[in-house]
Amino acid sequence: MMESGSDLLIMFAPIRIAIRADAGASVGAGHFARTAAVADILLASSDIEIVLLTNAEGVTLVAGYFPADTRVVSLAPDDVGPEGSMRALAKLNWMPDVIILDQYGSVPEWEKLAADTDTPLLVFDDFDISKRADIIVRPHGGAGSGRETIVLRGPAFLPLSRHITDLAKTPSQESQARLRLNICFGGSDPTGETAKALQAAADLEELDVDVVVGPRAEIDPLLIKAAEQMPHVTPYRAPNQKQLAELIYEADLALGAGGVMLWERLCLGVPSLVISIAENQQAQIDTIVEAGAIRFLGEHKQVTPEKITQAVRALVADEAGRKAIAETGQNLVDGRGALRLASWVRAMAFGIREVTLDDARDLLHWRTDDRNWQHNFETAHKPDFDAHLSWFTAKLAHPDCVFRIVTRGDQPVGVVRFDINSDDSSAYLSIYLVPEWHGRKMGLPVYLAAERELRRCCPGVDKIVSRIHSANTASERLHSDAGFEVSASEDRADWLDASKLLD
Repeated sequence: MMESGSDLLIMFAPIRIAIRADAGASVGAGHFARTAAVADILLASSDIEIVLLTNAEGVTLVAGYFPADTRVVSLAPDDVGPEGSMRALAKLNWMPDVIILDQYGSVPEWEKLAADTDTPLLVFDDFDISKRADIIVRPHGGAGSGRETIVLRGPAFLPLSRHITDLAKTPSQESQARLRLNICFGGSDPTGETAKALQAAADLEELDVDVVVGPRAEIDPLLIKAAEQMPHVTPYRAPNQKQLAELIYEADLALGAGGVMLWERLCLGVPSLVISIAENQQAQIDTIVEAGAIRFLGEHKQVTPEKITQAVRALVADEAGRKAIAETGQNLVDGRGALRLASWVRAMAFGIREVTLDDARDLLHWRTDDRNWQHNFETAHKPDFDAHLSWFTAKLAHPDCVFRIVTRGDQPVGVVRFDINSDDSSAYLSIYLVPEWHGRKMGLPVYLAAERELRRCCPGVDKIVSRIHSANTASERLHSDAGFEVSASEDRADWLDASKLLD
């Protein structure tokens, strides 16, 4: 009798993931927003355990971002570095299989610790500091990589909360007679932009204005009281993530900073006016300005209430411009960044081994399972064992065939083969899951684990190519999420060609 996916997962110890991220008045809540979105995807599976290591101030903000079953460790001021963090975990008798780092100031130290302990490390890297992490995430674009690490660049890898991504899937709202402006400068607003925006809002009586004040933002109470007296202005103090997402979704235009919430507005198609409030925001602001997805007002010291008023009115008057900005933003940010990063995290926890002759019968069973064979490119006829063995031994003997089984513990999850064309340094991909693992969303992590292996053992390969049957929508999605360019095949109807360049 075939085991169900949940029965399979019971067989294994959980994958342990440590997240190191801070939040508070000085650093804002962007680090929490990013890592919590990834944690939310991971914790949807019953085989994941997560421990969040954070500063004392961050502990008070955890409930507003992370899933309820996230375990939290409050770090003392002397223990916020990597060694102190690991000591805190050792006291719990809990050691991670993977570390996610979204914290400034100690990246090289974390990279050394991860290398010394052979623990896979994923780093969110806004300043292009990371050099040695296994996976480096640069949503702003930034520098590429050598072959010793993998750099995930661009908005495809920006993790957004499910409150945003769920709303992004709903039909667009019809424009109202009075446009609605959303003003929000994040959880802490350290440079006081909300106060400027409130002064500007007093003159924007032609709009309905929602003003969101973050949980760590310090605003003059008299300004809030004055705003409450304006019939066209509605202040909101520290709404939860779901409420905030709904407020952004209901807006026709927005004013805010260049952190995580900017990406959220892009995903929802809300045209934004942006003020830079921190050095780490400028790189991604520059990227988005170049794409034509926002209107940038400048660095916060250069922006006055009068400048805000003029910019808002100019955008209100430019209906075509608003539409173009919104469409460009949604094309940049598809909302699947958290899923892609969660798959990379799971891939780092997978094992991988070479296929051997002893695997012959298992591979015949897995390969010819109807769920795997139905989209076979070469032939519709399933081979018998002798034909399979002849093909199988030839593949094992071929020097340009990278043939691997991806494992969870000691159990096989998927099979990946790369046939390398030495003439043009490309590799042809074949991938399928062990039948018992179908329906567990393992396809993307299996592929990513195999790509890491290919990069390791074949540094001369710079391109992966693949074929996808046009009816195989799951495979098409997998290839897209893995970074492949997919297009209609020029030489065979009902098939798609896919290719991916390796940095």
